[in-house]
Amino acid sequence: KKEKAEKEKLEIEKKEKEKKAEEAKKAEDAKKAEEAKKAEDAKKAEEAKKAEDAKKAEEAKKAEDAEKAVQTLEANQVTENVAPAQAAISNVADQGIKDSLTYRVGLVQNAINIRAQQAAEAEQARQAAEAEQARQAQQQAFASQPQQGAYRNCREARAAGAAPLYRGQPGYGSHLDRDGDGVACE
Repeated sequence: KKEKAEKEKLEIEKKEKEKKAEEAKKAEDAKKAEEAKKAEDAKKAEEAKKAEDAKKAEEAKKAEDAEKAVQTLEANQVTENVAPAQAAISNVADQGIKDSLTYRVGLVQNAINIRAQQAAEAEQARQAAEAEQARQAQQQAFASQPQQGAYRNCREARAAGAAPLYRGQPGYGSHLDRDGDGVACE
């Protein structure tokens, strides 16, 4: 009986040791699994940080490219440089940078438009001056010609609705200008 009780006791102790060893193994496995999960999470976090850094670097590059395009436009203010600058700006994600660059492009576009308007006005003025010179040349040519085509008298000029007539004007004749001031049939 004693032997049997001792045997049972040894067997119970053996089972308890096995149970404790099994629990220790489970705890160690759980600890290893937790460490592996932490390592995996740390690796994922590092990869996410690298991806974020790469994204920030790409955004910085796009902003730098847009800045260069706007500077090119500002240095050479022609319409052909506007579209590339706007295209580069559209790639920028930072709204503050985008707004600033867009504002600068708008200023350059206004300057281009003002210069184009000034050039058009200058061309109109040049054409008006040419037309005036041509008119004056025509009047001088007419004034220097014999007074053919002049009205015979002021009654005729008034009847035609042409009075008063001015020197150089068709129908003017010195015989109609009594006081010689260049205005006939006054």
